[in-house]
Amino acid sequence: MRRNLGRLHLLREQMHEIEQERLRQLSVVSDTEKGPVAMVRLLSRIIGVGIETADMLVNEILSRGLRDRRAVARYAALTGAPDESGQRRREKGLAGRQRSRRHGMILLA
Repeated sequence: MRRNLGRLHLLREQMHEIEQERLRQLSVVSDTEKGPVAMVRLLSRIIGVGIETADMLVNEILSRGLRDRRAVARYAALTGAPDESGQRRREKGLAGRQRSRRHGMILLA
């Protein structure tokens, strides 16, 4: 039990350090700069979108070179790939597939 509490304490310290570093990077970036950190800062200004959600969206979705809105929807598991149809699509379903990406996209919409 004591070992698990020690691990929990270590993880909380590491999470705190990561969050502080992220906030430091966001405070250094100006409004005219471009790049992932600037995108996170811009998205976090939207009411209801926090820094954690904005960071997830930028790093997992928006920084990728997706061709069009269909590619974005496929990446977020909102739609299937072009070769998925009929029975094959129904077997996989949308539940449980890439839940965090889908949740972030729905939150942003």
